[in-house]
Amino acid sequence: MGNTVTVYYARYVSDVLYQLKTNNAIQICGACTNLKELPAVSIFVRNIDELSMIDRRERYIDCGTAVTLSQLEKLGARRLPDVLYQGLINTATPFVRNIATIGGNICSEKIKGTLYAPLLAIDARLEFRNHIETKILPISMFNSIPQGYMLTKVRIPLEEWDVAVYKRVGSSYALDENSASFVFLANTQKGMLSDLRVAFSGSLVLRNRDLENNLIGSRLPLSEKDIQGMLETSAELFDSLVQEKPLKDSTINTLRFSFLNLLKYSLEQLT
Repeated sequence: MGNTVTVYYARYVSDVLYQLKTNNAIQICGACTNLKELPAVSIFVRNIDELSMIDRRERYIDCGTAVTLSQLEKLGARRLPDVLYQGLINTATPFVRNIATIGGNICSEKIKGTLYAPLLAIDARLEFRNHIETKILPISMFNSIPQGYMLTKVRIPLEEWDVAVYKRVGSSYALDENSASFVFLANTQKGMLSDLRVAFSGSLVLRNRDLENNLIGSRLPLSEKDIQGMLETSAELFDSLVQEKPLKDSTINTLRFSFLNLLKYSLEQLT
């Protein structure tokens, strides 16, 4: 006989919080597009209205974690950060985007989803709730959902960037070890680089504020020396990160090559 699977369906956030409080083994599920099999005990949140809401403000968008990627996509390129919109339309197929949720894309464990790098670059914030309190964390501090909490909301900042680059590498329709998303954002002011964001995510996650600060304040156009120095520092950072990951040499080489070439291409947009 196969293993027994227990499934609950929630209509309200309070239903989920009660189950999290009373059952440490329960796992939250949305569309399950990243799962090959269900957990032993799971609770589905797709039918919770609160988690399917989009609240658009002047400077940000609050998005419930059960919002589908197609719902976000329908807001249009003019109402979303360009790199996030590009991440959306480069995710799988329209059929999958009708089912997959932003929460599931963020919480993908082994390989980060296509929206992770854009959200990381724009400094998105995540709301977690348990039966007692609400926590707000920048996505840069997110490793996994805290025990007993659920991810309920994503705040998407709305900022304009002079240079915005989004690229996806690997398979167009599936996530594997060679898949990754790259984001480069830059603002300029009075002939100087005033802000810079670089994010890369897939089998590993890379964003480093010290790395970005190395170039912020540089005069434009960037010199070949500036670009080469940034590439060398970035290569060292990448190599230090992969030491902690059980990845094949071929995967490491593929991701390293993609990251550095995309970074070089993006930096050259500032020359």
